[in-house]
Amino acid sequence: MSAVICAVPTLALPADSPNAPKTAFLAVGAVVFAVGVARVRSEANPRRVVAPYDDDGDS
Repeated sequence: MSAVICAVPTLALPADSPNAPKTAFLAVGAVVFAVGVARVRSEANPRRVVAPYDDDGDS
């Protein structure tokens, strides 16, 4: 999604257009990317299971 937002100015705006709209699209794309990374990093990973420690002294 963030790559699409960052690509819109290149695809839709002419090459000699002002830089302000391009910068705004890049800023929004960067924020969307950062939010997406934060959401993925904060999700619980159900595959990461730690085996219980069993120290019964039999070894």
